[in-house]
Amino acid sequence: MSNWVWPVTLYLGKGLLVTLWISLLTVILATMLGLLIAALSQSTLTFARFVGRLYVELFRGVPSLMILLFVFFALPQIGLRTGPLTAAIIGLGLWGGANIGEVFRGALDSIPHRQEQGARALGLSATEALVFVILPQAFRRALPPYVGQLTVLVQASALTSVVGVSDLLGSARQMIERLAYVGTGDSHAIEIYLGVLSIFFVICYALTGLASMIERRLRV
Repeated sequence: MSNWVWPVTLYLGKGLLVTLWISLLTVILATMLGLLIAALSQSTLTFARFVGRLYVELFRGVPSLMILLFVFFALPQIGLRTGPLTAAIIGLGLWGGANIGEVFRGALDSIPHRQEQGARALGLSATEALVFVILPQAFRRALPPYVGQLTVLVQASALTSVVGVSDLLGSARQMIERLAYVGTGDSHAIEIYLGVLSIFFVICYALTGLASMIERRLRV
């Protein structure tokens, strides 16, 4: 084994932990925002539905990288300064919230209105009909595309290195630059980037497989 392999592997391991941490916090934030957006879309208040729709159209209409750069570089101009890690989580969370909100909204809209009417006819209140009749069915329908959105967020976490986060990709780039200036001058870029690609593939393939498995189970 070459001398550079083990130190680079350890450094990439630290970057992988950062990537997983960012992905986890981003998923939590995006899910909370998605639930809020879905709730707004079902509101009887026109203004609430407008706010929810505006949020979705705004954040789905721009690339996630632009939102990330805006949070990190533009918001400090008005006093909202954050570190690279926080900016990455907020930026990707805002973008992911719009996509996950659409998943939840679509699942809720797919439940026929007559089911709520039937539940109300049986004596359930509006809240009970929502909790015991509508949400369980909507949850089953939303789960496969929701897991698919988690895969997208994990892939998007690779963008965080552009604002200085030492995630998996950022760590790989740093190692390549260091190796290029020491020893024989060989950056080993092919080997390192293939390693990074393999790690992302394994994570996303596992999530994609999980989404497919859930979809098959729910069809039974």
